[in-house]
Amino acid sequence: MNRTLLAVLVLGAIAFSAPRAAAQSAPEGSAPPPPEDLFAFSAGARFVQKPADADYADMAYTPYALIDETPSSETRADGGKPATYVLELPEKTELSTIVFDSAGMGIPEKSVKRLTVEVSDASPGSGFAPVLDVELAADTNDQRFELERKPVGRWVRLTFLSNHGAENYGMTGFRGYGRQLTADAGIQDVSGTYEGASGWGRVRLKQEGTRVVGCFDYRSGLIAAGVEGRLLKGEMIEHEDDGRVAKRSLALFAFAPGNTSLFALSRSTESNPDYGYDAFWSATKRSNDIGDCPGIKGWKTAAAGSQLERTLQSAGRARLDGINFDFNSATIQPISHRFLDQVADLLRLRSEWRILLEGHTDNVGSEAFNMDLSTRRAAAVRSYLSGKGVDIQRLSATGIGFGRPVASNETQAGRAQNRRVEIIREEAR
Repeated sequence: MNRTLLAVLVLGAIAFSAPRAAAQSAPEGSAPPPPEDLFAFSAGARFVQKPADADYADMAYTPYALIDETPSSETRADGGKPATYVLELPEKTELSTIVFDSAGMGIPEKSVKRLTVEVSDASPGSGFAPVLDVELAADTNDQRFELERKPVGRWVRLTFLSNHGAENYGMTGFRGYGRQLTADAGIQDVSGTYEGASGWGRVRLKQEGTRVVGCFDYRSGLIAAGVEGRLLKGEMIEHEDDGRVAKRSLALFAFAPGNTSLFALSRSTESNPDYGYDAFWSATKRSNDIGDCPGIKGWKTAAAGSQLERTLQSAGRARLDGINFDFNSATIQPISHRFLDQVADLLRLRSEWRILLEGHTDNVGSEAFNMDLSTRRAAAVRSYLSGKGVDIQRLSATGIGFGRPVASNETQAGRAQNRRVEIIREEAR
């Protein structure tokens, strides 16, 4: 599996600059991003209908394996009857290309043979018009279909009708390319209490600007994430009974309209990023009340800073997801200042800490360009914190470029996870 744990969020209420949007004059060594897969979980897409027998709690055969950008994970459904999936896109979308992947499954005969694709701009259950009725080869990736008449809609219905001879259907990837015609999809504050996450227990979230922090019942877990474009990306940290870090996972989170439920893909930082996510889970929102997170002492007031303090004490380093920059620039977006102000408050309080700030990028563009960009971004954070009263002699900054990825740069979700600033407590190195 090749996924990254990160959280996906479609924004409209607050406008954040896309991290890799088109630039008027591209700096030397920069490069345009690959085309965006608009069906991907990381683009804000989610399933609103799937076969009853395809609802798995982990990554083994979940329908989300179709849209995790990883051809090494597969979905499964019972054969011998139609198996229907409905994908909801975050925006009204004009589709120009649809691609299917089926290579790498243990039983190649599971590969879907005949299928149909329909698109609707009306609702998840009506208004569908046919787009494709095709037969696919077995055990083959990148089966690409260019659409002469570019359909427009928000819901895509995929129906498996036959395979190449096995008992079950199988497919590893379902991708869509084109352009989004709207930017209307919005979310309200994701703060609240969510329940029903298999194995994780109750999940509490609090959003403060571009930073989202929270906790979950299992192993006194903590969540720290940040909004970047349509992504809510971050990490989940599990603890031993004595407070030591037991496990860290990267995560992506997506929210249903109205934040009625959340969906997450996660992967342990100890696992190979080329194998993707370890788990998929979802939870239903029960209340707007954020309740209490005992592991975050400032939960009701300055949760982001308090959660960061806990992580730096227990793990020695943390991602500063929620600090966003202008495209190809070290200019910090003003929407990120609220979180940075809490970081500054923490560092003034913990005046004994010496801090290293590390800038990291994805691999779009040259090595020299990304090394320079990561260095300037780390320096910009250092300068901001100094301007808020943190002794600059306690702060060091360095750039790593794309030399230390935490996720696959082959996927848009992975590239988003790799773009980050990390904060390290020097005493813990």
